[in-house]
Amino acid sequence: MQSTSRRRRWNNFLILGVVAFMVILNLPTVIKSYLMDPPPETQYPYLLNPALDLKAIYATQWSLTYQDGAWTLTVPAKVNAEELALRWQGIVGTEVPEDNYQALQANLPSPSSLEVWYTDQEEPQRITVYQLPQFWLLKNWQDKWIAVTLEENYLFPNDANQNQKTAP
Repeated sequence: MQSTSRRRRWNNFLILGVVAFMVILNLPTVIKSYLMDPPPETQYPYLLNPALDLKAIYATQWSLTYQDGAWTLTVPAKVNAEELALRWQGIVGTEVPEDNYQALQANLPSPSSLEVWYTDQEEPQRITVYQLPQFWLLKNWQDKWIAVTLEENYLFPNDANQNQKTAP
């Protein structure tokens, strides 16, 4: 009888040892998930204010406006007005720190400018645009400089770009 109780005791110790071993193996995961703050998500800033409804974008050679439930573009282009509006609303970029902007500033070409109008806003958002060989440098709705890597025709209607390049 004593032999049976010894076996049970050793079995209990063995079971407790295995459970303790499993707890020790899972302890780092438990600590990470419950006790440590999650790492901050890297969120890329939007060019346009995502909380407001876009009403119009005005450039020198073209404009994109929303009236009567439809987008209209003032120049002929390979992309339709609805698609172009969605592209502009979805632009996100990498924030450029002020010291990096200051270092770039001496080599920047002349800027373009856009006016972005939102529904129920009295003043437009003014976007300064620099086109560099590797990326676009844009000032977003939070007055931060963002770098965006896109093809030229993605943001600007094809025919409008041709007019801008041929103009003196």
